[in-house]
Amino acid sequence: MLVEHAPTMVWRSGLDALCNYFNATWLSFTGRTHEQEVGNGWVSGVHPEDLDRCMETYLSHFERREPFEMEYRLRRHDGIYRYIFDRGVPFTDDQGRFAGFIGSCVDMHERHEAERAKATFLALAAHELRTPLTSMRMYLEALRRQLAQGEPTTAGALARMSAQLERVSTLVQDMEDTGRLDADMPLVLQEEELELAELVRTVVALHRDTESFRARGQPRHAFELSIAPGPFRVRGDRQRLEQVVSNVLANAAKYSPKGGTLRVCLAREGSGFALSITDPGIGIPAADIPSLTQCYFRASNASVENFPGLGLGLYLVKGILEAHGGELRIQSELGRGTTITILLPETREAVPI
Repeated sequence: MLVEHAPTMVWRSGLDALCNYFNATWLSFTGRTHEQEVGNGWVSGVHPEDLDRCMETYLSHFERREPFEMEYRLRRHDGIYRYIFDRGVPFTDDQGRFAGFIGSCVDMHERHEAERAKATFLALAAHELRTPLTSMRMYLEALRRQLAQGEPTTAGALARMSAQLERVSTLVQDMEDTGRLDADMPLVLQEEELELAELVRTVVALHRDTESFRARGQPRHAFELSIAPGPFRVRGDRQRLEQVVSNVLANAAKYSPKGGTLRVCLAREGSGFALSITDPGIGIPAADIPSLTQCYFRASNASVENFPGLGLGLYLVKGILEAHGGELRIQSELGRGTTITILLPETREAVPI
């Protein structure tokens, strides 16, 4: 009973290398009967791209009677292939003679996907950092030549260098914050009493004039700002909350490549405040919405080529909001646009005793 109901999937093969036992956990995972799995029946569930490697590893180690470890994708009862880690070892009978192999498997799909996501993130991070660094190198070379020829330096070049340096600084800050959240370390907050409406107006005004919101010098996105009667008192870190609003606005613009109106609405909701940012962009597949706040996750319809980024934005937004006692709400319709709502609690005035 211990083996039958173990949390790991257990199998056994005889002297002919054919499997003659699978425990209840294996059968529950595959959704197949014992009769369907025995012999070589189980191989029908192995992903076609992994089958040859899987069988070669198993049979070669069986012939040498040596333990083996391998990863492969196995089809779950719902038709989805999951990465599993399989370890097999030879066993003997009561007389000490080789009697076959016994093995155990664990579902390691989440870990495998996390490792792949981190590898993708490192490649994207290198690319995202290389772009502004290359630009700064070009500006520095231009300034060096001007100085060598006795020409005056231009304020424009220095401004562009400063913008690229700010981009690098933001990327480094995002990666540092991600590391803290991954390690379950609290974000450092410098809390103060804030008027949320004033903070939102400031961030929107900055984004109106930012290059990323303009195309060939002309506005690419219009802003529609609606703020209900206040006050909107919150307690929090001004820089962090500006980071939250800025990240959501930047996403709204990035995923609305054809331009259009970004609608920003601040109002009271329940015992707190709701800041909604709506875009007319590409939208998000319904199946992807629950994963949007996971670290390194990118929606399946947002290719790196068309929509560059590290997949950190909403992960950091969620972490910052939770540190402020707030939360994030995401609604989207594929091809029609997305609304992201930032929810923050109200700061109550102290009641005199």
